[in-house]
Amino acid sequence: MPDLPVMAIDLSPLNASLGEYIFLGVFSFVFGVVAGMVGVALGVIRLPVMLALGFNPVVSAGTNLGVSILGGATASWPHWRGGRIVPRVVLVIGLPAIVGSFLGGLFAEDVKSWMLLSVIAAILAISAAATFRQWWNTVSQPLRPIRHRPPAVITDPTGVSNIKPKRVAVDSGLGVVIGLIGGAAGLVLGTLRLPVLLNVLRMDPRYAAGTNNAIGVLVGTFGLVGHVLNFNFDIIVFIVMGSTGMVGSYIGATQTGKVSSTLMRLIVAIMLTAVTPIVIIRAILEFPN
Repeated sequence: MPDLPVMAIDLSPLNASLGEYIFLGVFSFVFGVVAGMVGVALGVIRLPVMLALGFNPVVSAGTNLGVSILGGATASWPHWRGGRIVPRVVLVIGLPAIVGSFLGGLFAEDVKSWMLLSVIAAILAISAAATFRQWWNTVSQPLRPIRHRPPAVITDPTGVSNIKPKRVAVDSGLGVVIGLIGGAAGLVLGTLRLPVLLNVLRMDPRYAAGTNNAIGVLVGTFGLVGHVLNFNFDIIVFIVMGSTGMVGSYIGATQTGKVSSTLMRLIVAIMLTAVTPIVIIRAILEFPN
C-alpha cells in the first residue's frame, strides 16, 4: 500500500533571521509600552515595521492580527469585569465586521500585493492625519474663545436604545466593508468603528471603549482564522512579538496618566507619519505583482 503524501507546514514562512527576531522582540516591547500608555493596540504601526524588513505582506498581515488579538484580549478582561462591554452592541455592530474580516483574511492572498499595500498606506495616512488633528485640537483649545454650548445628553450610556433598524442596516454594510479591508490588511481598524459607537449610538465613552475593544478582538480572531486556513501566519514571529508586546503593554498600562495624553497623541502621529512612506515604497516596488 503506497504511503500517503504528508503536507509539511512551515511554522515560520517569513524566514526571519536571528537578528530580525531580536529586533522584533525589542521593538514590540518598547512599542508595547507606548501602546499600553495610549490604551490601544496600534497594529497599524507594527505592520509597516514588518513590511520594512521585506516580509511577505499577506503573512505579515495574518501575524499582525494575531499579535493584536493578544493585546486586545488582555485589555478586554478589565472592561468585562467593569461591565463596560455591551453584548447587544457587540452582536449588532460587530457581527457584520466579523463576517467581513473572515472573508478578507480568507481571500487576502488573491489580492495583488501592491493593491493590499496601497490600502494599508491609505489607512496609515488617514490615521496620521486624524491623530495630528486630535493633537492640534488639544493644543489649540486654550487659544480658542470660550463658547458656552450645552453638553451632549446621553440618555442611555449603553447605546442599546439608539439601535434603529434603518441606521443599523447602513452601519452593518459599512462594517462588512471595514471588516473586509481590515481582515485582508491585517488590521482590526477599531478607530473606524469608534465614531459610530460615540456619534450614532451615543454611547458613554467608557462603554464605547470597552465594547469597541471586544469587537476588535472578535474581528481580529475571525480575520486571523481566514489567514491561518491559507497558512498565512508565522507562529514564531507571533510568539516573539506577542509575548514581548504583552509585557510592554502591561508596563505601559501601569504608567498611564504619568505622561501627558497630548504628548502621547503627538508621538503616535509622528510614528504613523514616519512609517507611511515605508509602505508606499513597498507598494511601488511590488507593482504590478
